[in-house]
Amino acid sequence: MLAAVRTSSHALTRQRARGAPLSRWRGALPCLVCLLGACAGTGAPRDYDPPIPGLVAENQAAGDPYGGRFPYDKAIADLPGEGPLLAQIETDAGVIRCRLEPETAALTVANFVGLARGLRPFQEEEGGPWVTAPYYDGLPWHRAIEGQFVQTGRRGSRENPGFDLQDEISPGAKFDRAGVMALANNGSPHSGAAQFFITSNELTHLNGAYAIFGRCEDHHVVRELERRARDKSTPAPIIQTVTIHRD
Repeated sequence: MLAAVRTSSHALTRQRARGAPLSRWRGALPCLVCLLGACAGTGAPRDYDPPIPGLVAENQAAGDPYGGRFPYDKAIADLPGEGPLLAQIETDAGVIRCRLEPETAALTVANFVGLARGLRPFQEEEGGPWVTAPYYDGLPWHRAIEGQFVQTGRRGSRENPGFDLQDEISPGAKFDRAGVMALANNGSPHSGAAQFFITSNELTHLNGAYAIFGRCEDHHVVRELERRARDKSTPAPIIQTVTIHRD
């Protein structure tokens, strides 16, 4: 089980013209332009999936004022610019720069951004008050698997911040490279919230099991965090701060 990825054993079994007339290319030109990068990075959020009433009710019963559906417009409020939504994760091993993907997982991105910016309420302790603060600042990278990923987002012994998110698992989003940023879960549907992991390799066996919400560069920093998180003879590496901005 990947735990903080918190991957279940069930999830781990999920495996892995030249010379054409111009008229034939006209319809394909927009797609070709996108492939060349002109359409990439617009970051327009997709609509949230319809709510799951039982999940919303459980979150509301726990005291979450948003029922697990923190609004995207609240998450990005007052951010200047119109470009792609970016996260800069400063750690004691270096900086990781990530492009967030609201076009794939808008609710997951809104929740991450809201927590990082101190806008999205959460619980420090089960049954405790709901608070707002930069959630990720100072948290350890508490788990790693060699050659696979490093994980963070757990405050103390809590597995979640008082709520669970509805899954946003797109069939087109793949663990096809290092630097994929995804929401951790416990192997059950709709069990992710604040913990996330960043991969250090292509991990096709995770396809379809986790909500991917970003792509990160600075792979050497990810690998160093992974190494240090696995070394139990030294303190775990930490997130110093997460900054959200637009390019």
